[in-house]
Amino acid sequence: MMTSAKLRGKRRAVSLEEVLEARDRRVERQEHMIASHRTPLLSITLNIPGNVKRTPLSTIYFHDKLKRLKTRLRAIGAEIEAEIVTSSPVGDEALLAVSRLSAISLKSLAMAMEEHTIAGRLLDVDVIDEEGELVKRVSIGATPRRCLLCDRPASLCGRSRAHSLKELTDKVTLMLEQAVQSMLLDEVVSMASKASSFELMVSMKPGLVTYTDSGSHTDMDRFTFAKSQASLLTYYRDCFLLGWDTIDDDKHILSLRLNGMEAEQRMFRATGGINTHRGWIYLAGILSAATGVIVSSMLRGNEPAQSANGVSTQNSRLSQGVSCSRLYEGDGTPTQDRSVETAAFLSDIAASIAHALEESLESTIFEHISQNIVNHQDEVLETIERPSSRTRLTGIRREANNGFPSIFRVGLPILIRSSQQGEDDNIAGQRVIFALLATAEDTTLKKRGGLSAVKTVRSYVLSALTLESVEEDEALIRSALALSDKALQAHLRALSKYFLDHHLSCGGVADLLAGSYFARDLCTLIGEIRDVF
Repeated sequence: MMTSAKLRGKRRAVSLEEVLEARDRRVERQEHMIASHRTPLLSITLNIPGNVKRTPLSTIYFHDKLKRLKTRLRAIGAEIEAEIVTSSPVGDEALLAVSRLSAISLKSLAMAMEEHTIAGRLLDVDVIDEEGELVKRVSIGATPRRCLLCDRPASLCGRSRAHSLKELTDKVTLMLEQAVQSMLLDEVVSMASKASSFELMVSMKPGLVTYTDSGSHTDMDRFTFAKSQASLLTYYRDCFLLGWDTIDDDKHILSLRLNGMEAEQRMFRATGGINTHRGWIYLAGILSAATGVIVSSMLRGNEPAQSANGVSTQNSRLSQGVSCSRLYEGDGTPTQDRSVETAAFLSDIAASIAHALEESLESTIFEHISQNIVNHQDEVLETIERPSSRTRLTGIRREANNGFPSIFRVGLPILIRSSQQGEDDNIAGQRVIFALLATAEDTTLKKRGGLSAVKTVRSYVLSALTLESVEEDEALIRSALALSDKALQAHLRALSKYFLDHHLSCGGVADLLAGSYFARDLCTLIGEIRDVF
Protein backbone atom coordinates (compact mmCIF):
# COMPACT_ATOMS: atom_id res chain seq x y z
CA MET A 1 0.00 0.00 0.00
CA MET A 2 1.38 3.40 -0.94
CA THR A 3 1.82 6.09 1.70
CA SER A 4 -0.13 9.26 1.05
CA ALA A 5 3.02 11.36 1.32
CA LYS A 6 4.33 12.69 -1.97
CA LEU A 7 7.73 11.16 -2.58
CA ARG A 8 9.22 14.07 -4.45
CA GLY A 9 12.66 14.55 -2.94
CA LYS A 10 14.74 17.62 -3.78
CA ARG A 11 13.23 19.80 -6.50
CA ARG A 12 14.18 22.87 -8.50
CA ALA A 13 11.87 24.72 -10.83
CA VAL A 14 13.22 25.57 -14.28
CA SER A 15 12.24 28.34 -16.66
CA LEU A 16 10.85 27.98 -20.16
CA GLU A 17 14.10 29.45 -21.44
CA GLU A 18 16.09 26.67 -19.74
CA VAL A 19 13.83 24.04 -21.28
CA LEU A 20 14.24 25.49 -24.76
CA GLU A 21 18.01 25.78 -24.38
CA ALA A 22 18.19 22.14 -23.28
CA ARG A 23 16.15 21.12 -26.31
CA ASP A 24 18.54 23.00 -28.62
CA ARG A 25 21.55 21.31 -27.02
CA ARG A 26 19.88 17.93 -27.45
CA VAL A 27 19.35 18.56 -31.16
CA GLU A 28 23.02 19.56 -31.53
CA ARG A 29 24.13 16.34 -29.84
CA GLN A 30 21.82 14.33 -32.07
CA GLU A 31 23.18 15.93 -35.24
CA HIS A 32 26.78 15.42 -34.13
CA MET A 33 26.18 11.76 -33.23
CA ILE A 34 24.47 11.00 -36.56
CA ALA A 35 27.31 12.64 -38.47
CA SER A 36 29.86 10.64 -36.48
CA HIS A 37 28.22 7.20 -36.62
CA ARG A 38 25.65 7.17 -39.45
CA THR A 39 23.38 4.88 -37.46
CA PRO A 40 19.86 5.28 -36.06
CA LEU A 41 19.63 7.13 -32.74
CA LEU A 42 17.51 6.59 -29.67
CA SER A 43 16.80 9.78 -27.73
CA ILE A 44 15.37 9.06 -24.28
CA THR A 45 13.75 11.61 -21.96
CA LEU A 46 10.78 11.72 -19.57
CA ASN A 47 7.52 13.59 -20.08
CA ILE A 48 7.26 15.52 -16.81
CA PRO A 49 4.60 18.27 -16.66
CA GLY A 50 5.18 21.51 -14.80
CA ASN A 51 8.36 23.44 -14.12
CA VAL A 52 10.01 20.77 -11.95
CA LYS A 53 11.52 18.38 -14.46
CA ARG A 54 13.87 16.32 -12.33
CA THR A 55 13.46 14.72 -8.89
CA PRO A 56 15.13 11.74 -7.22
CA LEU A 57 12.10 9.66 -8.17
CA SER A 58 12.27 10.62 -11.84
CA THR A 59 16.04 10.07 -11.98
CA ILE A 60 15.86 6.62 -10.39
CA TYR A 61 13.07 5.65 -12.77
CA PHE A 62 14.89 7.05 -15.81
CA HIS A 63 18.14 5.20 -15.15
CA ASP A 64 16.32 1.94 -14.45
CA LYS A 65 14.50 2.18 -17.78
CA LEU A 66 17.69 3.16 -19.59
CA LYS A 67 19.43 0.10 -18.18
CA ARG A 68 16.54 -2.13 -19.24
CA LEU A 69 16.48 -0.61 -22.72
CA LYS A 70 20.19 -1.27 -23.24
CA THR A 71 19.75 -4.82 -21.98
CA ARG A 72 16.96 -5.43 -24.49
CA LEU A 73 18.99 -3.95 -27.32
CA ARG A 74 21.89 -6.28 -26.64
CA ALA A 75 19.53 -9.24 -26.20
CA ILE A 76 18.16 -8.83 -29.74
CA GLY A 77 21.61 -8.44 -31.28
CA ALA A 78 21.90 -4.66 -31.56
CA GLU A 79 25.15 -2.89 -30.82
CA ILE A 80 25.40 0.42 -28.98
CA GLU A 81 28.08 2.36 -30.88
CA ALA A 82 28.01 5.45 -28.66
CA GLU A 83 26.17 6.74 -25.63
CA ILE A 84 25.70 10.18 -24.07
CA VAL A 85 23.84 10.51 -20.76
CA THR A 86 23.23 13.91 -19.17
CA SER A 87 21.46 15.05 -16.01
CA SER A 88 20.39 18.59 -15.19
CA PRO A 89 17.47 20.37 -13.52
CA VAL A 90 15.78 20.27 -16.94
CA GLY A 91 15.75 16.48 -16.73
CA ASP A 92 17.65 13.29 -17.48
CA GLU A 93 18.50 12.54 -21.09
CA ALA A 94 20.25 9.78 -23.02
CA LEU A 95 21.34 9.42 -26.62
CA LEU A 96 22.26 6.01 -28.03
CA ALA A 97 23.74 5.37 -31.46
CA VAL A 98 22.55 1.86 -32.36
CA SER A 99 23.72 -0.38 -35.18
CA ARG A 100 22.55 -3.79 -36.47
CA LEU A 101 18.91 -2.78 -36.07
CA SER A 102 16.77 -0.67 -38.39
CA ALA A 103 15.13 2.56 -37.31
CA ILE A 104 11.69 0.97 -37.79
CA SER A 105 12.64 -1.94 -35.53
CA LEU A 106 13.95 0.49 -32.94
CA LYS A 107 10.66 2.38 -33.03
CA SER A 108 8.75 -0.83 -32.36
CA LEU A 109 11.03 -1.57 -29.41
CA ALA A 110 10.65 1.98 -28.11
CA MET A 111 6.88 1.82 -28.24
CA ALA A 112 6.86 -1.54 -26.48
CA MET A 113 8.70 0.07 -23.57
CA GLU A 114 6.48 3.15 -23.56
CA GLU A 115 3.27 1.13 -23.45
CA HIS A 116 4.33 -1.94 -21.43
CA THR A 117 3.51 -0.39 -18.04
CA ILE A 118 1.46 2.52 -16.75
CA ALA A 119 4.56 4.51 -15.82
CA GLY A 120 6.09 3.62 -19.19
CA ARG A 121 3.82 6.26 -20.67
CA LEU A 122 6.11 8.84 -19.08
CA LEU A 123 8.97 7.66 -21.31
CA ASP A 124 9.64 9.65 -24.45
CA VAL A 125 11.83 7.44 -26.66
CA ASP A 126 12.35 9.15 -30.00
CA VAL A 127 13.94 7.29 -32.91
CA ILE A 128 15.95 9.24 -35.48
CA ASP A 129 17.06 7.45 -38.63
CA GLU A 130 20.44 7.64 -40.37
CA GLU A 131 19.32 10.70 -42.36
CA GLY A 132 18.34 12.61 -39.25
CA GLU A 133 14.60 12.17 -39.75
CA LEU A 134 12.29 11.48 -36.82
CA VAL A 135 10.50 8.13 -37.10
CA LYS A 136 6.87 8.76 -36.18
CA ARG A 137 4.40 6.39 -34.57
CA VAL A 138 2.19 6.37 -37.66
CA SER A 139 5.07 4.89 -39.68
CA ILE A 140 4.50 1.56 -37.93
CA GLY A 141 0.72 1.89 -37.81
CA ALA A 142 0.54 2.90 -34.15
CA THR A 143 -2.13 5.09 -32.63
CA PRO A 144 -1.27 8.49 -31.11
CA ARG A 145 -0.24 8.73 -27.47
CA ARG A 146 -3.13 8.73 -25.02
CA CYS A 147 -3.66 11.22 -22.24
CA LEU A 148 -2.35 10.24 -18.80
CA LEU A 149 -5.69 11.09 -17.18
CA CYS A 150 -8.26 10.07 -19.78
CA ASP A 151 -8.47 7.98 -22.92
CA ARG A 152 -8.37 10.86 -25.40
CA PRO A 153 -5.32 11.56 -27.58
CA ALA A 154 -2.73 13.42 -25.51
CA SER A 155 -2.37 16.13 -28.15
CA LEU A 156 -6.06 17.05 -27.90
CA CYS A 157 -6.00 17.30 -24.12
CA GLY A 158 -2.80 19.32 -24.28
CA ARG A 159 -4.14 21.87 -26.75
CA SER A 160 -7.46 22.26 -24.95
CA ARG A 161 -5.87 22.21 -21.48
CA ALA A 162 -8.51 19.71 -20.45
CA HIS A 163 -6.73 18.96 -17.17
CA SER A 164 -5.14 21.20 -14.57
CA LEU A 165 -1.41 21.20 -13.95
CA LYS A 166 -2.02 19.91 -10.42
CA GLU A 167 -4.00 16.95 -11.76
CA LEU A 168 -1.19 16.09 -14.14
CA THR A 169 1.66 16.50 -11.64
CA ASP A 170 -0.18 14.50 -8.99
CA LYS A 171 -0.80 11.71 -11.50
CA VAL A 172 2.83 11.68 -12.65
CA THR A 173 4.10 11.66 -9.07
CA LEU A 174 1.87 8.69 -8.22
CA MET A 175 3.01 6.83 -11.33
CA LEU A 176 6.66 7.40 -10.45
CA GLU A 177 6.09 6.43 -6.81
CA GLN A 178 4.52 3.14 -7.77
CA ALA A 179 7.13 2.37 -10.41
CA VAL A 180 10.11 3.13 -8.17
CA GLN A 181 8.59 1.27 -5.24
CA SER A 182 8.08 -1.80 -7.44
CA MET A 183 11.63 -1.55 -8.78
CA LEU A 184 13.19 -1.27 -5.32
CA LEU A 185 10.93 -4.03 -4.01
CA ASP A 186 12.21 -6.41 -6.67
CA GLU A 187 15.79 -5.45 -5.80
CA VAL A 188 15.40 -6.10 -2.07
CA VAL A 189 13.62 -9.44 -2.55
CA SER A 190 16.35 -10.53 -4.95
CA MET A 191 19.07 -9.44 -2.52
CA ALA A 192 17.53 -11.32 0.40
CA SER A 193 17.15 -14.49 -1.65
CA LYS A 194 20.71 -14.19 -2.96
CA ALA A 195 22.13 -13.66 0.53
CA SER A 196 20.43 -16.80 1.81
CA SER A 197 21.70 -18.76 -1.19
CA PHE A 198 25.24 -17.41 -0.77
CA GLU A 199 25.28 -18.61 2.84
CA LEU A 200 24.24 -22.10 1.74
CA MET A 201 26.89 -22.18 -1.00
CA VAL A 202 29.84 -21.23 1.21
CA SER A 203 31.89 -24.33 1.93
CA MET A 204 33.50 -25.41 4.26
CA LYS A 205 31.35 -24.29 7.19
CA PRO A 206 31.77 -26.19 10.48
CA GLY A 207 28.73 -28.36 11.13
CA LEU A 208 26.54 -26.50 8.65
CA VAL A 209 24.64 -27.53 5.54
CA THR A 210 26.42 -26.69 2.29
CA TYR A 211 25.92 -27.64 -1.34
CA THR A 212 28.21 -30.65 -0.79
CA ASP A 213 27.06 -32.11 2.55
CA SER A 214 24.72 -31.68 5.51
CA GLY A 215 27.33 -31.09 8.20
CA SER A 216 26.07 -32.18 11.60
CA HIS A 217 22.42 -32.05 10.50
CA THR A 218 20.82 -35.42 9.85
CA ASP A 219 17.36 -33.96 9.22
CA MET A 220 18.15 -31.52 6.39
CA ASP A 221 20.21 -31.01 3.27
CA ARG A 222 20.58 -28.44 0.49
CA PHE A 223 17.23 -29.41 -0.99
CA THR A 224 15.51 -28.78 2.35
CA PHE A 225 17.09 -25.33 2.31
CA ALA A 226 15.97 -24.68 -1.26
CA LYS A 227 12.36 -25.53 -0.34
CA SER A 228 12.51 -23.19 2.63
CA GLN A 229 14.11 -20.38 0.64
CA ALA A 230 11.40 -20.52 -2.00
CA SER A 231 8.71 -20.17 0.67
CA LEU A 232 10.13 -16.87 1.98
CA LEU A 233 10.09 -14.63 -1.10
CA THR A 234 6.75 -12.98 -0.34
CA TYR A 235 7.89 -12.43 3.25
CA TYR A 236 10.78 -10.19 2.20
CA ARG A 237 8.34 -8.26 0.03
CA ASP A 238 5.83 -7.72 2.83
CA CYS A 239 8.50 -6.55 5.28
CA PHE A 240 9.96 -4.04 2.84
CA LEU A 241 6.49 -2.64 2.13
CA LEU A 242 5.77 -2.24 5.84
CA GLY A 243 8.96 -0.23 6.16
CA TRP A 244 8.16 1.80 3.06
CA ASP A 245 4.81 2.80 4.54
CA THR A 246 6.80 3.72 7.68
CA ILE A 247 6.55 1.49 10.73
CA ASP A 248 5.18 4.18 12.96
CA ASP A 249 2.71 2.60 15.34
CA ASP A 250 1.87 -0.61 17.18
CA LYS A 251 -0.33 -1.83 14.33
CA HIS A 252 2.56 -1.81 11.86
CA ILE A 253 4.91 -3.53 14.31
CA LEU A 254 2.31 -6.19 15.09
CA SER A 255 1.97 -6.77 11.36
CA LEU A 256 5.72 -7.18 11.02
CA ARG A 257 5.84 -9.76 13.80
CA LEU A 258 2.83 -11.61 12.42
CA ASN A 259 4.49 -11.63 8.99
CA GLY A 260 7.49 -13.31 10.58
CA MET A 261 5.36 -15.90 12.34
CA GLU A 262 3.49 -16.62 9.11
CA ALA A 263 6.83 -17.01 7.29
CA GLU A 264 7.91 -19.54 9.93
CA GLN A 265 4.76 -21.55 9.30
CA ARG A 266 5.42 -21.52 5.56
CA MET A 267 8.98 -22.66 6.23
CA PHE A 268 7.76 -25.55 8.36
CA ARG A 269 5.20 -26.58 5.74
CA ALA A 270 7.84 -26.47 3.01
CA THR A 271 10.38 -28.49 5.00
CA GLY A 272 8.08 -30.95 6.74
CA GLY A 273 8.51 -29.32 10.14
CA ILE A 274 12.28 -28.70 10.00
CA ASN A 275 13.69 -25.38 11.21
CA THR A 276 16.09 -24.23 8.52
CA HIS A 277 15.72 -20.45 8.67
CA ARG A 278 14.02 -19.18 11.84
CA GLY A 279 16.87 -16.85 12.79
CA TRP A 280 17.25 -15.70 9.21
CA ILE A 281 13.53 -14.93 8.99
CA TYR A 282 13.81 -12.63 11.99
CA LEU A 283 17.01 -10.99 10.77
CA ALA A 284 16.00 -10.57 7.13
CA GLY A 285 12.59 -9.19 8.05
CA ILE A 286 14.11 -6.45 10.17
CA LEU A 287 16.72 -5.49 7.55
CA SER A 288 14.11 -5.49 4.77
CA ALA A 289 11.77 -3.27 6.79
CA ALA A 290 14.64 -0.96 7.80
CA THR A 291 15.58 -0.53 4.16
CA GLY A 292 12.00 0.35 3.31
CA VAL A 293 12.01 3.00 6.03
CA ILE A 294 15.28 4.51 4.83
CA VAL A 295 14.70 4.66 1.08
CA SER A 296 11.16 6.01 1.38
CA SER A 297 12.35 8.64 3.86
CA MET A 298 15.16 9.65 1.50
CA LEU A 299 12.77 10.00 -1.41
CA ARG A 300 10.40 12.07 0.70
CA GLY A 301 13.18 14.59 1.04
CA ASN A 302 12.92 14.73 4.85
CA GLU A 303 9.53 16.41 4.73
CA PRO A 304 7.13 15.61 7.62
CA ALA A 305 4.79 13.01 6.18
CA GLN A 306 1.50 11.38 6.98
CA SER A 307 1.46 7.62 6.81
CA ALA A 308 -1.27 5.64 5.14
CA ASN A 309 -3.21 5.42 8.40
CA GLY A 310 -2.83 9.14 9.14
CA VAL A 311 -0.29 8.88 11.96
CA SER A 312 2.40 11.53 11.70
CA THR A 313 5.81 9.99 11.17
CA GLN A 314 7.28 13.04 12.88
CA ASN A 315 5.64 12.11 16.16
CA SER A 316 5.88 8.33 16.01
CA ARG A 317 7.99 6.38 18.48
CA LEU A 318 10.03 4.60 15.83
CA SER A 319 10.36 7.35 13.25
CA GLN A 320 11.89 9.94 15.54
CA GLY A 321 15.32 10.56 14.10
CA VAL A 322 14.60 8.68 10.88
CA SER A 323 15.94 11.38 8.64
CA CYS A 324 18.21 11.66 5.65
CA SER A 325 20.25 14.16 7.66
CA ARG A 326 22.22 11.17 8.93
CA LEU A 327 23.45 10.70 5.37
CA TYR A 328 24.14 14.35 4.58
CA GLU A 329 25.71 17.46 6.05
CA GLY A 330 23.37 20.29 6.96
CA ASP A 331 23.88 21.97 3.57
CA GLY A 332 23.25 18.76 1.65
CA THR A 333 26.94 18.03 1.06
CA PRO A 334 27.74 14.30 1.17
CA THR A 335 29.78 13.21 4.17
CA GLN A 336 33.35 12.09 3.53
CA ASP A 337 32.71 8.44 4.18
CA ARG A 338 29.12 7.90 3.16
CA SER A 339 29.39 4.13 2.89
CA VAL A 340 30.23 3.90 6.59
CA GLU A 341 27.45 6.36 7.36
CA THR A 342 24.97 4.32 5.34
CA ALA A 343 25.85 1.13 7.23
CA ALA A 344 25.55 2.93 10.57
CA PHE A 345 22.17 4.34 9.58
CA LEU A 346 20.84 0.94 8.51
CA SER A 347 22.12 -0.52 11.79
CA ASP A 348 20.37 2.18 13.82
CA ILE A 349 17.02 1.79 12.09
CA ALA A 350 17.23 -2.00 12.41
CA ALA A 351 17.81 -1.60 16.16
CA SER A 352 14.78 0.70 16.42
CA ILE A 353 12.60 -1.88 14.72
CA ALA A 354 13.96 -4.67 16.93
CA HIS A 355 13.19 -2.61 20.05
CA ALA A 356 9.63 -2.09 18.86
CA LEU A 357 9.27 -5.80 18.14
CA GLU A 358 10.26 -6.61 21.72
CA GLU A 359 7.65 -4.19 23.02
CA SER A 360 5.04 -5.78 20.77
CA LEU A 361 5.29 -9.00 22.78
CA GLU A 362 3.26 -7.28 25.49
CA SER A 363 0.25 -7.36 23.18
CA THR A 364 -2.47 -9.78 24.23
CA ILE A 365 -2.41 -11.22 20.71
CA PHE A 366 0.86 -12.99 21.61
CA GLU A 367 -0.26 -14.25 25.02
CA HIS A 368 -0.18 -17.84 23.81
CA ILE A 369 2.54 -17.42 21.21
CA SER A 370 4.20 -20.71 22.13
CA GLN A 371 1.08 -22.54 20.96
CA ASN A 372 1.40 -21.00 17.51
CA ILE A 373 4.80 -22.56 16.75
CA VAL A 374 4.78 -26.07 15.28
CA ASN A 375 7.33 -28.75 16.02
CA HIS A 376 8.90 -26.50 18.64
CA GLN A 377 9.39 -28.91 21.53
CA ASP A 378 13.13 -29.27 21.11
CA GLU A 379 13.93 -25.71 20.00
CA VAL A 380 15.63 -23.01 22.05
CA LEU A 381 12.81 -21.11 23.77
CA GLU A 382 14.60 -17.76 23.57
CA THR A 383 12.59 -16.82 20.50
CA ILE A 384 9.32 -16.81 22.44
CA GLU A 385 10.30 -15.77 25.97
CA ARG A 386 9.38 -12.38 27.35
CA PRO A 387 12.44 -10.99 29.12
CA SER A 388 11.88 -8.31 31.74
CA SER A 389 14.65 -6.23 30.17
CA ARG A 390 16.70 -6.23 27.03
CA THR A 391 19.79 -7.16 28.99
CA ARG A 392 18.35 -10.69 29.22
CA LEU A 393 18.03 -11.06 25.47
CA THR A 394 20.29 -13.63 23.85
CA GLY A 395 21.40 -14.68 20.40
CA ILE A 396 19.91 -13.05 17.35
CA ARG A 397 17.46 -10.96 19.39
CA ARG A 398 20.29 -9.35 21.31
CA GLU A 399 22.12 -8.80 18.03
CA ALA A 400 19.09 -7.10 16.51
CA ASN A 401 18.44 -4.86 19.50
CA ASN A 402 22.05 -3.71 19.33
CA GLY A 403 21.84 -3.00 15.61
CA PHE A 404 23.49 -6.27 14.47
CA PRO A 405 27.07 -5.42 15.53
CA SER A 406 28.36 -8.79 14.34
CA ILE A 407 27.13 -7.90 10.86
CA PHE A 408 27.97 -4.22 10.58
CA ARG A 409 31.18 -4.18 12.64
CA VAL A 410 32.65 -7.56 11.65
CA GLY A 411 30.95 -9.46 8.83
CA LEU A 412 30.31 -6.57 6.45
CA PRO A 413 33.83 -5.05 6.72
CA ILE A 414 35.39 -8.47 6.11
CA LEU A 415 33.25 -9.08 3.02
CA ILE A 416 34.12 -5.67 1.59
CA ARG A 417 37.85 -5.85 2.29
CA SER A 418 38.09 -9.45 1.13
CA SER A 419 36.56 -8.41 -2.17
CA GLN A 420 39.00 -5.52 -2.40
CA GLN A 421 41.78 -8.09 -2.00
CA GLY A 422 40.44 -9.88 -5.07
CA GLU A 423 38.94 -12.84 -3.21
CA ASP A 424 35.71 -14.52 -4.25
CA ASP A 425 32.50 -14.72 -2.22
CA ASN A 426 33.31 -18.20 -0.93
CA ILE A 427 36.65 -17.22 0.62
CA ALA A 428 35.13 -14.01 1.94
CA GLY A 429 32.30 -15.99 3.52
CA GLN A 430 34.74 -18.42 5.11
CA ARG A 431 36.64 -15.52 6.66
CA VAL A 432 33.41 -14.11 8.06
CA ILE A 433 32.41 -17.48 9.53
CA PHE A 434 35.82 -17.90 11.14
CA ALA A 435 35.83 -14.41 12.65
CA LEU A 436 32.27 -14.64 13.94
CA LEU A 437 33.01 -17.92 15.71
CA ALA A 438 35.33 -15.85 17.89
CA THR A 439 32.87 -13.12 18.78
CA ALA A 440 29.21 -13.86 18.05
CA GLU A 441 26.86 -15.42 20.59
CA ASP A 442 25.57 -18.54 18.86
CA THR A 443 22.70 -20.11 20.77
CA THR A 444 22.63 -23.11 18.41
CA LEU A 445 26.21 -23.98 19.32
CA LYS A 446 25.47 -23.36 22.99
CA LYS A 447 22.37 -25.55 22.90
CA ARG A 448 24.16 -28.47 21.25
CA GLY A 449 27.47 -28.35 23.09
CA GLY A 450 26.99 -26.18 26.15
CA LEU A 451 29.35 -23.49 27.38
CA SER A 452 32.31 -25.84 27.17
CA ALA A 453 31.93 -26.19 23.40
CA VAL A 454 31.51 -22.43 23.01
CA LYS A 455 34.71 -21.82 24.97
CA THR A 456 36.63 -24.51 23.09
CA VAL A 457 35.66 -23.14 19.68
CA ARG A 458 36.32 -19.53 20.64
CA SER A 459 39.68 -20.40 22.15
CA TYR A 460 40.72 -22.29 19.02
CA VAL A 461 39.76 -19.44 16.68
CA LEU A 462 41.45 -16.77 18.81
CA SER A 463 44.62 -18.83 18.90
CA ALA A 464 44.54 -19.27 15.13
CA LEU A 465 44.13 -15.51 14.74
CA THR A 466 46.90 -14.84 17.31
CA LEU A 467 44.49 -12.83 19.45
CA GLU A 468 43.95 -12.97 23.18
CA SER A 469 40.47 -11.47 23.05
CA VAL A 470 38.02 -9.79 20.68
CA GLU A 471 37.70 -6.46 22.45
CA GLU A 472 38.61 -4.56 19.28
CA ASP A 473 36.67 -5.32 16.10
CA GLU A 474 39.39 -3.90 13.87
CA ALA A 475 42.00 -6.27 15.29
CA LEU A 476 39.67 -9.21 14.66
CA ILE A 477 39.01 -8.06 11.09
CA ARG A 478 42.69 -7.58 10.28
CA SER A 479 43.61 -10.97 11.70
CA ALA A 480 40.83 -12.75 9.82
CA LEU A 481 41.93 -11.13 6.56
CA ALA A 482 45.61 -11.83 7.22
CA LEU A 483 45.15 -15.60 7.36
CA SER A 484 46.49 -17.25 4.23
CA ASP A 485 44.01 -19.25 2.19
CA LYS A 486 45.92 -22.43 3.04
CA ALA A 487 45.82 -21.71 6.77
CA LEU A 488 42.14 -20.77 6.64
CA GLN A 489 41.21 -24.03 4.93
CA ALA A 490 43.25 -26.05 7.42
CA HIS A 491 41.56 -24.38 10.40
CA LEU A 492 38.11 -24.86 8.90
CA ARG A 493 38.83 -28.55 8.30
CA ALA A 494 39.91 -28.95 11.91
CA LEU A 495 36.81 -27.18 13.19
CA SER A 496 34.55 -29.16 10.86
CA LYS A 497 35.94 -32.41 12.25
CA TYR A 498 35.42 -31.21 15.82
CA PHE A 499 31.85 -30.14 15.04
CA LEU A 500 31.03 -33.44 13.35
CA ASP A 501 32.58 -35.51 16.12
CA HIS A 502 30.53 -33.66 18.74
CA HIS A 503 27.36 -33.13 16.65
CA LEU A 504 27.73 -29.35 16.83
CA SER A 505 26.38 -26.63 14.58
CA CYS A 506 26.68 -22.84 14.42
CA GLY A 507 23.36 -21.84 12.91
CA GLY A 508 23.47 -18.41 14.51
CA VAL A 509 26.76 -17.60 12.80
CA ALA A 510 25.30 -18.87 9.51
CA ASP A 511 22.41 -16.40 9.84
CA LEU A 512 24.88 -13.58 10.52
CA LEU A 513 26.88 -14.56 7.45
CA ALA A 514 23.76 -14.36 5.30
CA GLY A 515 22.93 -11.07 7.01
CA SER A 516 26.37 -9.73 6.12
CA TYR A 517 25.84 -10.54 2.44
CA PHE A 518 22.38 -8.96 2.61
CA ALA A 519 23.64 -5.83 4.38
CA ARG A 520 26.39 -5.41 1.79
CA ASP A 521 23.88 -5.32 -1.05
CA LEU A 522 21.41 -3.16 0.87
CA CYS A 523 24.09 -0.57 1.65
CA THR A 524 25.00 -0.49 -2.04
CA LEU A 525 21.36 0.04 -2.99
CA ILE A 526 20.87 2.80 -0.43
CA GLY A 527 24.12 4.39 -1.56
CA GLU A 528 22.97 4.43 -5.19
CA ILE A 529 19.76 6.19 -4.18
CA ARG A 530 21.71 8.60 -1.98
CA ASP A 531 23.96 9.49 -4.91
CA VAL A 532 20.94 10.74 -6.86
CA PHE A 533 20.57 13.68 -4.49
